[in-house]
Amino acid sequence: MRKAMKKSHILTAMVVLFSVIVSASLKAQTPTEWPDLPLLTIETVDGVMPTATKVSPPEGCVGEGILSEHVPGRLVMTLKGETLYDSGDYIKGESGIRIKIRGNTTGAYLAQHPYKLKLSKKADLLQLGKDHESKNFALLSMCMWNKVMKNKESNILLNTGLALCRALSFPWTPNTRPVNVVINGKYQGLYHLAETVERADTRIKTDKTGFVIENDAYWWKEGEVYFRTEHQTANTYMGYTFKYPDGDDITEEQLADIKNYMEKVETAVYSNAGASDLIDYNSFAHWILAHDILGSYDAAGSNMFLYKENGTTEDSKLKMATLWDFDSAFCTNVDWGKQHYSYLFFYQALFQDKNFVRTYLDLYKEKIASVYPYVENSLKEFKEKYGEAFEKSMELHRAVYANECMNSLDEQIDDVLTHLKERLTKLQTLTAELEHTTAIEGCVDNSDNRIVNRTNILGVDFTGVDVNRLPVGIYIEKCADGTIRKVLNK
Repeated sequence: MRKAMKKSHILTAMVVLFSVIVSASLKAQTPTEWPDLPLLTIETVDGVMPTATKVSPPEGCVGEGILSEHVPGRLVMTLKGETLYDSGDYIKGESGIRIKIRGNTTGAYLAQHPYKLKLSKKADLLQLGKDHESKNFALLSMCMWNKVMKNKESNILLNTGLALCRALSFPWTPNTRPVNVVINGKYQGLYHLAETVERADTRIKTDKTGFVIENDAYWWKEGEVYFRTEHQTANTYMGYTFKYPDGDDITEEQLADIKNYMEKVETAVYSNAGASDLIDYNSFAHWILAHDILGSYDAAGSNMFLYKENGTTEDSKLKMATLWDFDSAFCTNVDWGKQHYSYLFFYQALFQDKNFVRTYLDLYKEKIASVYPYVENSLKEFKEKYGEAFEKSMELHRAVYANECMNSLDEQIDDVLTHLKERLTKLQTLTAELEHTTAIEGCVDNSDNRIVNRTNILGVDFTGVDVNRLPVGIYIEKCADGTIRKVLNK
């Protein structure tokens, strides 16, 4: 009997101790006083947490992706005790929200899951004005792993990359703000609340006949509506997926029309005949210049969004939309950004077109002097607006994710600005070399110094081909006297 009572007392003590530990843990996860950043409190129906299933690619494809189902719930957004937004309880089509895990590699591997928010009714979560109301927002993970940053992570690469896009005057750059997030009573960390890529007057502007697509390594995931061009099928593992029209709404006729249009575009791009009648060279130059400035290392995962403002006729040209993924920024400082020469997209071919190179260099000369001061000032304004609250929120975040948010905001700003300055210095050399190559008037046979070898920049042999029959492009020529030169056939 005494032994039984003793065991009972021990059990009771253990339960009490466990309760104290859990209570202390929850207090750490849900402070009574929050930093002066918006707090997003999400309560899902029946307390169900969003989950994701990892999916592997079929043979011939790449990337480990995720599949995640929306979970319904309620979102309340507060700041300093004031309610900024309340979705109400979930009633399909009327109120509430749906939330799911987003991303592919990030969704599969990050400790802090990124989320996609789908509101039942449009709202202005970023407090930008009624014109910015939308149903679609993202909660992007605060920590970006990056091998060249201090402690191999940064929390402001997103802010840096978007500031660069604004410095280059992109038509639309996503708006963001830092927020703290609690789901079902548990603190999930510090996030970037961001506008998502979608067709809208204040995002990617097209009429109802236009389209927004992505050159996507994850086209193969279950449920995706996609198409693949002949060039993609033969040369890459990419495919095109849809941001607009929505995959649930697109008709077979629309799908066929857009595919046929993109076949036409790619034929022009890869024929070396020039594609300026179909694609907006200035828009494409903006996109790649941003990646070259950032020294982006990722190619397939760099989110290549394309759009056409109206129809599949020649009323408008194909354009590039915003940059999105910045986790590989500054990972190369010896060459161009990887997209500049990757076979996965158009740029390897476009940089053989003298007209595109000229557009790129003109844009570089016009914009480059303003890039560093603009980005520096943007990060300074971020610190002035959020600094103290951001630092306090990083402390809360670090209590949940021990190896994240390890660098102070000042350290992070110094880090990215140092790398940005290095990249701008490197681009001076790279663009000077490109300028020199473009300035060559043309390639001609020289009977006094015979050409013994001629290849294009992809290594294809054109030795012995009459110069009048050479495709447009850049060539490497080796002459009989041993000299080697770059020439442009235009």
